[in-house]
Amino acid sequence: GFIEMADVESAQRAQVISLIVEVEQRRFYWIQLNQLQNLDQRGIILEVSKTPKALHSLITLSIYKIGTHLSQENDQQTLAIRSGSRECLLHIQQYGDASDQSELVNANYSKVLVIAINTASGSGEEEDDEIFEGLNSIFQFLGYLIQGRNYSATFQPQPLLARRSNEQIEEEGGNEEIDSQLINKGKGSFWSIKNNANGAKGWILNYFIEQSNQRPG
Repeated sequence: GFIEMADVESAQRAQVISLIVEVEQRRFYWIQLNQLQNLDQRGIILEVSKTPKALHSLITLSIYKIGTHLSQENDQQTLAIRSGSRECLLHIQQYGDASDQSELVNANYSKVLVIAINTASGSGEEEDDEIFEGLNSIFQFLGYLIQGRNYSATFQPQPLLARRSNEQIEEEGGNEEIDSQLINKGKGSFWSIKNNANGAKGWILNYFIEQSNQRPG
């Protein structure tokens, strides 16, 4: 009986320690995100580029406790962490140069974007704004990699990065997820979810058409 009670107390202590660590981690995340979000777009890119593993940390935080529901307050806090992280990643995507795009692909950015719109399986964000922003990021990211970009930090088409990004989307079941949003009547900040889903699907199809055209006949 004494040994069993000791085991229970040990497990309880471990649980308390785990909760304390989690609270401290969350506080650290908030501080880091607030610092990043107070910078301008280029400032975010510079801050991340000079901080070792910062981009990978943002990738990890962008799916922090996704699909875990403990309480309304906790859900709101973890959603804010995920949303803030994705916003920082979006700034890097929109204003970063070719090397920044390569880092995003290396960090499996496209997989994270698919997880953000993963409502078909019930394990992703259910808020329309989150789905809208995830689709919009896929739409823009693939477009940049396939066509290149002639504004902000300009770069030429990145076919190898486009291929890897498409592979990541496919591996995460992204094609099916995007298809499931083609009938979503919800709206995001400026445009409909359905339109963004169509845009993302269009770039995926465009990529495969270009690939088939490049094969020797």
